[in-house]
Amino acid sequence: MRYSAIALAFLLFGCSAGTSSLPTITPAVTSATGSPLPDLQPRLDAIGVLLTDCAARLRGEPVAPADNCSHVMPDVTGVIDEVEKQAAKLPPTGQAAISEVRRQLSEIVPCEPWFAAGGMSEDGQLNARCKKAWDALYKGYNAVRNSA
Repeated sequence: MRYSAIALAFLLFGCSAGTSSLPTITPAVTSATGSPLPDLQPRLDAIGVLLTDCAARLRGEPVAPADNCSHVMPDVTGVIDEVEKQAAKLPPTGQAAISEVRRQLSEIVPCEPWFAAGGMSEDGQLNARCKKAWDALYKGYNAVRNSA
């Protein structure tokens, strides 16, 4: 329920902010047999909305502490934990994506200041590392979500 409320709030905010040109995590068309993890679909979708909303904040402008995208990472970790428990039900690409998301979550740990600055840092190495980790996390999460 918490995730649905958070996702709805971000969705409503995002719709009013005019972010139509930003990438989104879009569910893949499910097969006739349906999702291998139907119980996790709502949570995966909600966190996908949160990650999409985070992308809107990475424009190089400082964000309020409450809007720092690093706050979403525990939710990403939690849902990936749940997906990993049922990874045997996923296709190989989904299983590989779980490992990639885990790796990127560890890479993104030192990026809190980068998120606070809106995805920009004067430290060129931090900037490059965090952007690369964010892009890979976003792509990996999308792959997990679509395989589930």
